[in-house]
Order: sequence, then C-alpha cells, then structure tokens
Amino acid sequence: MIVNDSCIDVDGKKVRVVSFCDLEKRTEYRLATNVPQEVMGDEEIIEAYRQRWGIELLWKFLKSHLKLERLATKSVNGVTIQIYMVLIEYLILLMIEIPKVYGQKLLDKLRYIQLIIYQEGSFVAWITRIAGDPKM
Repeated sequence: MIVNDSCIDVDGKKVRVVSFCDLEKRTEYRLATNVPQEVMGDEEIIEAYRQRWGIELLWKFLKSHLKLERLATKSVNGVTIQIYMVLIEYLILLMIEIPKVYGQKLLDKLRYIQLIIYQEGSFVAWITRIAGDPKM
C-alpha cells in the first residue's frame, strides 16, 4: 500500500487529503478529512474509513433488504426499538442454515425464507411447522 498525505484549500479552509493505493485491486483512494495529522495518522485514517465503509454496507443491507428505510415512528424510543428489531432479524439470518443450493450469502438466506413463507401461506404457519404448536 502506498500512502500520500497532502493539504488543499477548500473555501478558505485547510483540508487534509490522504491518498492511498490498493495494489491488489489496482485502485487509488483519496480521503478528505479535517482531522489533523497530530490526532490521527495516515494509517488510522485509512482504518477508520474501512470500518466506516463496513457500517455503511450494513446500513445499506438493513435499509434495502430488511425494510429499515421507513421508520414507523419519530420518537427516539420507537426508532431504537425498530433498529433493535431489524438487528435481531439480521443476526437470526446469520445463524440460519439453508441448503447450499440456495447460496450462503445473507441475501440468499433472506430470499430462501421469503420463498418458504410464501409456500406456507403465512409466517405463522411456517413458524408453527418449524417450532411446533405453542398451544400443546
């Protein structure tokens, strides 16, 4: 990895630009930040970006596939509960084992569950078949 650090002037403000190359992917990245070199070094900026990108990808998945794009409420408590519910759903997807023919990605697991629920006719019928009748 080749790293370069420089500063540019944007609207009278000094902005630090950390450039680095991923030699394996043959891709160059440039990250603009207002964090001074004394606070975070180049490698720390790059690592923070990698971690943030992972979070962005998780949110993209949660919003597009687990229906977090619309909030049911505007209260802090309601939004917190909705986020927890979606995160629990995400963790359950991680734990579920499905036949390899359907794939092993999270999206494959979600599609498999949707297919099974569709075949059963309802979520309740599917859960009852898997877990047994709770009345017994």
